[in-house]
Amino acid sequence: MLVVVHDVSSIFLNELQHIADRLEPLLGSRMSAAIVPSWHGTNACRSNLGYRALLSRFSEHLLHGWTHLSAQPLRPLSLLTGSADELRGLDELAILHRVARGQDEFRELMGCEAEGFLPPAWQLPIRATRLSRLKFVLRFGRLEPCGTQGVTQSLATFSWDWGRLGWLGYAGECLGHLQRYGRHAVPCVAIHPVDVRRGFFERAVGLIETLVHAGHRPVSASELMRLQETAP
Repeated sequence: MLVVVHDVSSIFLNELQHIADRLEPLLGSRMSAAIVPSWHGTNACRSNLGYRALLSRFSEHLLHGWTHLSAQPLRPLSLLTGSADELRGLDELAILHRVARGQDEFRELMGCEAEGFLPPAWQLPIRATRLSRLKFVLRFGRLEPCGTQGVTQSLATFSWDWGRLGWLGYAGECLGHLQRYGRHAVPCVAIHPVDVRRGFFERAVGLIETLVHAGHRPVSASELMRLQETAP
């Protein structure tokens, strides 16, 4: 199973520390952090020592957009997601520019570029193969290689944060269960800082406990990609 913590920014440090504290006994460091290097245009992450210490608790670090803020906040999807759909509504050149800026700031923060990209609000309206500086894209329901020869891995994604309407979290959990039937999908548990406040985080912990007891082991997205590449 793949466990990914979204919106990893110093602005959510308290919630993220709580999430890591609860998950480490179950997963160790086998969690993926989806990092937003300049949350809504701020650069506070780089100078926050507590945030840097938090990042060391995750075995994998993904790029999760540049600012996670839509440039067109009045679009219907933007209104629903709280302007979180950073890349939706942009042309390819603008998307590639924002991903490149995110990579630059990710490198300043981590000392290396991200191998994987998780689009903000799951929205990436261009092909993964257009992101030549990355190895894979983690979309809702699938893990795609950025190279032309790779193989896509199906995912059963459980996600409780669907924007301003908190009650949609229950539907997101049901969707994850539905995706597990009839396909060789790897469970993917997507956790957001807002899940702590809304009460969904404990449901995520319960799901992870159930998966662990059923024999699922935590892996990173990059490991899943390598397994796909070496599969007969």
